[in-house]
Amino acid sequence: MAARVWPIPPDWTNGVQERLEWSTDVLRASATARSQHRSLRIGPRRSLTFEVFDQAQAFRAARMLLAGHSGLWQLPVWFDVQWFSAPLAAASSEIPCATAGFDFIAGGRALLYTSMREHEFVEIEAVDADRLVLAAPTVNAYGAGSRLYPLRLARVEAGAEQRLSNAQLARCSLTFDFVEPCDWPALASATEYLGHPVLEVRPDESSEISQSWERMLSTVDYGIAAPVVHDLSGVALPAQQNRFIVQGRDEHTWLRSLLYTLRGRGTPIWLPSWADDLRPVAAITGAAMSIEWCGYTRLAAGKPNRRDVCIELFDGTRHYRRITAAAEAVGDKETLTLSAALGGTIQPEHIRQVSIMSLATLASDAAEIEHTTDQDGIASVSLGFSAVLPDV
Repeated sequence: MAARVWPIPPDWTNGVQERLEWSTDVLRASATARSQHRSLRIGPRRSLTFEVFDQAQAFRAARMLLAGHSGLWQLPVWFDVQWFSAPLAAASSEIPCATAGFDFIAGGRALLYTSMREHEFVEIEAVDADRLVLAAPTVNAYGAGSRLYPLRLARVEAGAEQRLSNAQLARCSLTFDFVEPCDWPALASATEYLGHPVLEVRPDESSEISQSWERMLSTVDYGIAAPVVHDLSGVALPAQQNRFIVQGRDEHTWLRSLLYTLRGRGTPIWLPSWADDLRPVAAITGAAMSIEWCGYTRLAAGKPNRRDVCIELFDGTRHYRRITAAAEAVGDKETLTLSAALGGTIQPEHIRQVSIMSLATLASDAAEIEHTTDQDGIASVSLGFSAVLPDV
């Protein structure tokens, strides 16, 4: 059965949820906590979940569509919408539009949309910076204000439940699983430190950042005496939960490229704690940094995921360094030696934050983006990170 266009737009009250899921084989040595990460998929599995608020004609059409079509759907990527600012004539072989950051691909499809009944899907021959070149001319004319969507082949998950409020009003939650590859470029110009990218975009600070420390513990408990607990590796692996809110096409593009860079648990990234872990108490000159005493020398010096720092200034400059030595000093201070000088004298009042960085992957292979509006508006994602033992 030929794929049919799904023409009923979502109810944006609860947004559109986009799920990207990779698959990673992770092997971790219990004695050392070192891990091996092997990606099993070239690209992620992708799905969209949204609610349809059906009433009157749309209510009846949705019931007919779900009951009468068992094949694939040509699903509009709802959050990639754009509106025509000028009419599009019939028999047009090109569609003037923005393409950067949109899910258009050569050999793919797009939807010209006026209403649930008045729409047309076209095949894309080439994607230029300011237009789509079509494989065949359009059939109909479209006025200003008509919508343009990318299309993706998808299958609706079985068990979609329709909740009827009355004889002509219903709400239905639908999940569409994409059945074609959904490629996207990774971050093109990510800052690197010791061979790995660094996460430089701060998370949403209106919500709490949760942090914990995981250890590889083995417990022997016979239910009589106190349990015997073995810390197999003796290494603490920080875990962190961050929420990111993006607004506008450029930030949406960055977020998607970040996820495609990380590939679930496949790629490690340097992750700052975003906390004041170390507080300088004197000007940083050369490679020496004097900090307020916090027990670093006694408890953290030289340990994995406790020796790399991000020194962030109020002007936005960031310095990434490794702490190579630490010593306690007179007067409730500690002196840390950095792997390289910062290139000048930096006063404490110019420093926004000194955060300890850990090398981490995503804690899960799945990430879910909550699209509150289209991608020229707002979306959010909550990402959990789990540290790995640095290979450098």
